[in-house]
Amino acid sequence: MGRKGIAGEIVHWSRDEYGEVAVADDDGVRSLYFGGVLQTSIALDQPGTLIEDYSRAMMSSLIFMNNPRSVLLIGLGGGSLVHFLLRAFPGCRVEVVEIRKRVIDVARDFFLLPAQDPNLGIFLASGEDFILNRTNRGVDYDLIMVDAFDEEGPAIPLLGKDFLGMCRAGLTQEGLLVMNLWCRPKDDFPSVYEVLRQAFGNNTLRLLPGEAYWNGIVLGSKNHDVFLDLLSYRPAAGELRMKYGIDFPKYLKLLYWQNFR
Repeated sequence: MGRKGIAGEIVHWSRDEYGEVAVADDDGVRSLYFGGVLQTSIALDQPGTLIEDYSRAMMSSLIFMNNPRSVLLIGLGGGSLVHFLLRAFPGCRVEVVEIRKRVIDVARDFFLLPAQDPNLGIFLASGEDFILNRTNRGVDYDLIMVDAFDEEGPAIPLLGKDFLGMCRAGLTQEGLLVMNLWCRPKDDFPSVYEVLRQAFGNNTLRLLPGEAYWNGIVLGSKNHDVFLDLLSYRPAAGELRMKYGIDFPKYLKLLYWQNFR
């Protein structure tokens, strides 16, 4: 059984008000698709290992925030980032906001998402509503990760200056925002990046993992000193590579060349 754009054997297909959701298995890797567009993948025997280059690139934030105690993830997908965070930081509180109940159900049924974990909270809500209500809960995050897509691309309501300003306000003093975007011509990455840059007072970095990928990662810091000397992070990037098996020195090099050369 197959559908356009989907690799492997389809083990689930459904539709909700936002579009099609499909799950496919291919040689031990399970992947989630929205409308035939790959969203995320996990290795069924090692769900805590990040497969997709974009997800590893998002974790380049650890170069600057190497021991987060509280993380907000906007957009659940197949839960690959959740698996990594729970494995890498056992004491970290991970909160996930997902607007599609179908996606939450699929993540639990097909992507090994823990049914009960004291460090994991999953909330059915829009990202903008959740952030807006955050102040009433008195919670700040070391890391806010925005990885929210539909089958057309990044979730449009999460690209505006009001939402980004609320994210900045929701960070701890040393906290970071990490946003996954697309770089196709119609996505107008330069304009979106400019909005992010303004929201974070010019204290942002862009990371384009490779020409073979649509993804563009943006990091924003509340601390105006954190990005001033990227080369000073080379020892930390090397240690993180040894610890997590991710090529952090490569991402640090890309961050330097793509922002300061």
